[in-house]
Amino acid sequence: MKLWTTLTAACFISVGSLLFLPLQTSAGDPVERTSYTQTARETIASNTETKPLPDLRSESSLTATINNWRTTLARESGFESWQTAVWNSYPLGPGTHGWVVILTDHGQDVGYMIVHATDNGSFRLTEYGTGNNPLFSLTTLYRSLVQQELIPTTTSYSDFVQNETIILERLYMDQLTAVWKIILQDQTYYLDAKSGELLPLKEDPTPRIKEDRLVATDLSSKAQTTLYPAFDPYDRLPWVQGKPLPVTKLSELQKALNPQAKLTYVTELYDGQVTLPLAILGYQQWVSGDTYLTLDHVGPRYVLLENALKLGHIFP
Repeated sequence: MKLWTTLTAACFISVGSLLFLPLQTSAGDPVERTSYTQTARETIASNTETKPLPDLRSESSLTATINNWRTTLARESGFESWQTAVWNSYPLGPGTHGWVVILTDHGQDVGYMIVHATDNGSFRLTEYGTGNNPLFSLTTLYRSLVQQELIPTTTSYSDFVQNETIILERLYMDQLTAVWKIILQDQTYYLDAKSGELLPLKEDPTPRIKEDRLVATDLSSKAQTTLYPAFDPYDRLPWVQGKPLPVTKLSELQKALNPQAKLTYVTELYDGQVTLPLAILGYQQWVSGDTYLTLDHVGPRYVLLENALKLGHIFP
């Protein structure tokens, strides 16, 4: 089994979604924050038939929902920079009916949200996170491509963004299966959408789970947050050959967590080609809504606890 032992700084981007809305920005977002070149390149990249979509799934509805979530999360500890942040949204891969929302404050990335449309026309907050390495960050992707020598070191960031010969596509298959697919001079590369790690993939990854009936996210009530310091999962390696804890729900996670415990979440990606261990920082439980497991992956990453427990294991 190949262990993923290195984290670099980069990410990869997605062309197209069957549910395609124009690139969106938050109110008051300066024009120069919007990449019109990127918008033009993000065309539908699939011949798959689209499903009829409810009228409520409109640009204005999506914008209002994102603004509400941003305001709510900005009140939480660790999200203070979101109070003055603006955002851009970009469609995810074909058939996902989803978007990644990148938040910036004074020109710096400060976080992200992954949003999916539900069958009834509302929206679900699948994942979110803070820090300057958000999921699908063009800045991280650019740095990684330079480090991997996939683009010349003389290429500036602005030239990279405006280069229409580089085909970029964001692929979000499930939580923690999120990659950039990039085509350079007829060669295809895959990079992790959070860290920018170059992945050993030869074709698009497939979803490991499928949610047939998405439920709208409710952030109307206050969140209960438990957060512990980050640590390096490679300092201790019980997750290599040890036995995972029998954690299948929040109450069992709460019992296992304490200030002295250093729990590691481990998931197998890409048919076992990559093993990804991440430090568990805690959880965030919305009283009337979902609970998110907080992982340290080049910054805090909040993923739906229910799905995370289906896709991986927790080790002491």
